[in-house]
Amino acid sequence: MLSFARTSLEEMLDSLRQRDGDETPKYLPPALPSRPQSKARVITRRWTAQPIFNVDGEDGDVEDRVKRNTLWGNKRRKDGNVDSPSPYNLEEETRVLEENDNIGYFIEKKLRVWCRQPRGVWASGTIESTSGEESVVSLDNENLVEVSTSHLFPANPEILDGVDDLMHLSYLNEPSVLHNLKYRYARDMIYSKAGAILIAVNPFKDVEIYGKDFVTAYKRKATSSPHVFALADTAFNEMMNDGVSQSLIISGECGAGKTETAKFAMQYLADLGGGNVEIDCRLLQSSCILEAFGNAKTSRNDNASRFGKLVEIHFTELGEISGANIQTCKHVEEGNIATIT
Repeated sequence: MLSFARTSLEEMLDSLRQRDGDETPKYLPPALPSRPQSKARVITRRWTAQPIFNVDGEDGDVEDRVKRNTLWGNKRRKDGNVDSPSPYNLEEETRVLEENDNIGYFIEKKLRVWCRQPRGVWASGTIESTSGEESVVSLDNENLVEVSTSHLFPANPEILDGVDDLMHLSYLNEPSVLHNLKYRYARDMIYSKAGAILIAVNPFKDVEIYGKDFVTAYKRKATSSPHVFALADTAFNEMMNDGVSQSLIISGECGAGKTETAKFAMQYLADLGGGNVEIDCRLLQSSCILEAFGNAKTSRNDNASRFGKLVEIHFTELGEISGANIQTCKHVEEGNIATIT
C-alpha cells in the first residue's frame, strides 16, 4: 500500500480550516430590527365597468343591477378577510370608501361627466351637487338636470378629443367612445381603431382617401393613420414575414359599408401583389359580377348585397397574386327585404 507524505503547506492549511470551524467570530453584525407591520393599502380602481341594463322580462331589479355595476354605485372595498397574497391585507384594518368620495372629487375639480338624457342621448356637464341617489348636473348648454347618480360616467379631458386610437382614452365607456367617433366623423375622419380593430363609419358621401397617393403612402409607411389600407398592409406583411395565412374579418350591420370596405382592401392587396394584370382585374371586378345577380332593398340600405362573401387571395413566395377563390352564402334576412332588383 502506497502512502504519500504530507507537505508542510498542506498541514498548515488543515490547521487553519480546523481553527476557523471551531472558533466563533468575535465581531458579528448587529441583528436587523423586525420589519414593522405596514399600514399601507392597495389603491383600487377609481372607476368600474359601465352599467349592465336589464331588458324587459329578465329577473332582478333593474335599478339594483344598474347601481351595482355603474361608476358611483360600486363601493371600493378594502377588507382584510379577502383571500389575497398581498402582505398589505391586514385583518385589523377594514375600510370602505363610499361613492361620494369620487363625486366630491369631480365637484371640487369641476370635471366633466356624461349623463343619459331621454331617448338614450348622452350629454356632458359638471356635477353641481348631490342628494342621496340623485345628482344635479349643469349641462354644457347651461341647463340644470337632475339625474340618477348611478347613470353618470366620467368624461375624458378635451385634449383627448379626436384621438385615432380609442385605447388612448383615459375613460373607455360608451358615451366617450361615441363622442370620439362623432368628433372624428364631423371632420371626415371615418376611420378609428381600438388596438388591432379598425372601426369604420359610413360617410354616405365620397371622401378622397382612397386614391393612388394614399396607396403609395401606406406602402411606404409614410402615414400611420387608421385606414383599411393600413390593416391590409399589416396582414400582408405578417403573411410574408411569418409564412402564415392571414384573415380580415369585415362585419357590421346592413348599410355599414362592408362591401365597399372589402373592395378597398382587395384594391390595396392587388396593388401590393400586382404581377398578373389579368388576375388583378378579375379579382377587383368579382364584386360587380356578384352584385349583378341581384341586390336587395332593405329598411336601411337601398343596395344591400344579398351575398356574404369569403374571398381567398393566394400569393406566391415572392408576394405576387397567383389566384383567388370566392365563395358566397345567403346574407340578407328575408324579413328585412323590401324589394329585390
